[in-house]
This record gives sequence, structure tokens and C-alpha cells, in this order.
Amino acid sequence: MSFGLIVDSCFRDHATGRHPERPERLDSIDSAFKEHKILESCHCLSFEPAEEEFLEKVHRKEMIERAFATSAKGGGFLDPDTILSGYSARVATQAAGASIALARAAVQGEFRKGFAVVRPPGHHATHQRSMGFCIFNNIALAAEAMLELDSIRKVAIVDFDVHHGNGTQDIFYERGDVFFLSLHEYPHYPGTGQAEETGAGEGQGTTLNVPLPPGIDQETWFEAFHKGLEAISQYNPDAILVSAGFDSHRRDPLGDFPLDEKAYARIGGLLADLAGEHPLISILEGGYNVDVLGSSVVAYIDGLRGR
Repeated sequence: MSFGLIVDSCFRDHATGRHPERPERLDSIDSAFKEHKILESCHCLSFEPAEEEFLEKVHRKEMIERAFATSAKGGGFLDPDTILSGYSARVATQAAGASIALARAAVQGEFRKGFAVVRPPGHHATHQRSMGFCIFNNIALAAEAMLELDSIRKVAIVDFDVHHGNGTQDIFYERGDVFFLSLHEYPHYPGTGQAEETGAGEGQGTTLNVPLPPGIDQETWFEAFHKGLEAISQYNPDAILVSAGFDSHRRDPLGDFPLDEKAYARIGGLLADLAGEHPLISILEGGYNVDVLGSSVVAYIDGLRGR
């Protein structure tokens, strides 16, 4: 079965000057895709921007309106790290819409595995706040899109970004139909994701945080990853979503984790084995060294495809 892919030039329109989360990230991925002829062997999807009504499934209306109002003024800061241009709110709805489209297509059988090359990233956006370069939470919206479909009762989200996916945790913390696994550097931005944070109410036990110290070696990281995947296997989800953050690369300027291209291929293979015949989609999060981002994404996709 083919591999689903979303790439689009519209994601370059979120351009805010000298900022780590910049359009050149996509240039790195595009160059690697061309070198390895990725597009020729994938099913490329079209998509529509997410409607505000759907955004409200995970975000407060006031938060959404603030992002649009800030862009309408020509741009500005939503928080000290999150700056918008006049186009950014629109691009964020396109990133969300692409993530939703990929999720629905995977469940409906167009393909079983897929990757959305979108920006801005999303996993720091909480129910009521845009933060950490993130405007809307793409992975949370994709999970909601899957759970609307009859064949999906439970999903698992795996987040291997070097930063804790606090927004995703916040949105699903009291939900039993979403299992959230995060391996992240700690202490590090945003300061959340302690092991004691395990969910609440109906979601008790469906959050698994694995805070890891800076400077660990790869095998220590993978030991923790294997334990996390075992927990997901016991949860037995109907689909898996991945917040694919490549700032966990050893050369990334915003973290101190040990991964490299071979590690990302290994991660992809492990996730593919875990998913089996269930849908598995990945959505781009961090990754700020443009010299290694493209090669890391290709290695990860190769791992997902068993190459």
C-alpha cells in the first residue's frame, strides 16, 4: 500500500524574520525528498484549511480569535516565542487542515502510513493558549478527526520531540480515549512533563511522560522508548499518531539529545511494527538544524516503510 504524504508551498508563508521556526526548514526537507525521490513513490494528498468550528473542538474560541486578530493587524507576538506575520493565522489553519486530511485518509484506507510536512508546529498549543512556536495543535486536531470515524475508539499519540508536548497533554489529560506518550529532555522548555503527570479522571493512566536528562546516550533513550511502546501496546489503540520532532537530533541547537539519522530510521521501524495494520500518521513538529532536518525526515520515513 502506498505511503501518504502532504507537502505544500503554502507553509512557507508563515515567515517571521530571524526565528528558529523558519521557512528554510521546508527547503531542507524538499531538497532531501528530491535527492531520494520520495515524492515519486508516495500518494500526495490535497487538503483544505481547518474550519474554525473544528478548531474549537480542541481550542477555546477566544484563543482562535486572538490569533486571527493578531494576523489581521499585520502580525505580532502571541507569547515571547510565538510571533505571527499577517499570513500566519491562515497558514496555521492550513497546517491543521492538512493534519486532519491525513488522519481521515489513513483511517479510510487510502494508505496506512503517512507524513504531513507542515508548519507552524503544534504540540505546545494548549486548550486556551498558543505558545512555543505553536499556534494551533495539529496532532490533537488530527486525533479528534480520527475519533469521529466509526472504526476508531482509541488512539495513541507518540511525541519524540526534544520538548514536552504540553499542549497535547493539556487537551487530552482527562480523556480515556487518547493515550499520550512523550519522551523529552528535562528540565527543559516548557518545564512540564514530569513522570508524576499521568492523567486525571477518565484519563488517569493514559498519560506517560518519560523525562530524560540532557546528554544521555542513544541506547538509554531507546530503552525508555521501548518501555513507552510496551505501554501503548497494552493500551491497544486503533490508530497511532506521531508528533515527529527532529530537534531531538544530536546537532540541533535547541536541545541536547543523542539521536541521529540512523536512530530516526530505527524509530520509524519500531513504530511501524507497533502499528501493524492500524493507521499510523506522523506530523512534523520541531527540528531546527536545516543541515540535518531533511536527511532525518527521510530516514524516519524510510524506517516507517521498512527500507
